[in-house]
Amino acid sequence: MGLNPMGLRRLAGGLRSFALSSLVLFGLVGCAALPELPGEQAAARAAFAERSALVEEVGTWRLAGRLTLELPDETWTGQLGWRTEGPEQVIDLSGPMGRGGGRLVLDGQRAVLLTRDGEQYQASDPDQLIARITGREIPVSGLDAWVRGIARPGTGFDLRADVAGRPSRLIQDGWEIVYGAFEDAGAAAMPSSLELRRRDMRLELRIQRWQLGPPVPAS
Repeated sequence: MGLNPMGLRRLAGGLRSFALSSLVLFGLVGCAALPELPGEQAAARAAFAERSALVEEVGTWRLAGRLTLELPDETWTGQLGWRTEGPEQVIDLSGPMGRGGGRLVLDGQRAVLLTRDGEQYQASDPDQLIARITGREIPVSGLDAWVRGIARPGTGFDLRADVAGRPSRLIQDGWEIVYGAFEDAGAAAMPSSLELRRRDMRLELRIQRWQLGPPVPAS
């Protein structure tokens, strides 16, 4: 059955619209799927290594923020305080209204957990200690590096970073770490939010305050 001139014009117009929509769609998909050029990847990795070296030079630092841990059967939210001076690290956790949590002390040779109920647990490895108590693999040893926006030394990693060396996505030890905004903390720009994902676990950190270097004495 033939088409009259009006029908032909409508068909042609429809085909043009379909073709234009297809070009836009495939153009957008193509742009989203384009990988970084090798030169851009090399520049980003070099900047990431430079920033990492700068951050690692700061042996004394502290942060305060909020932590949310999501598991299949529960969600825990609390305040986080973390301070490091040389090999010693002190991590304070507290739930709403100061309930729950405790203090984890690391000195490079052992990990000691002090609960708010006065109980004490210790082990040579913080990850094993937390897994033994909670039954969950929470990456305390890796978090030391990831919270500062750097990779944990000694193991390989996959990275996406910008030209300033700030990571947007880091995959290491089976964990995917996705970074949000960064803030100027003096010696370097530090993450103000990050999210760790692994299978059925999600750990989110929102950092409210960074301090790099020793505290400034009050005048």
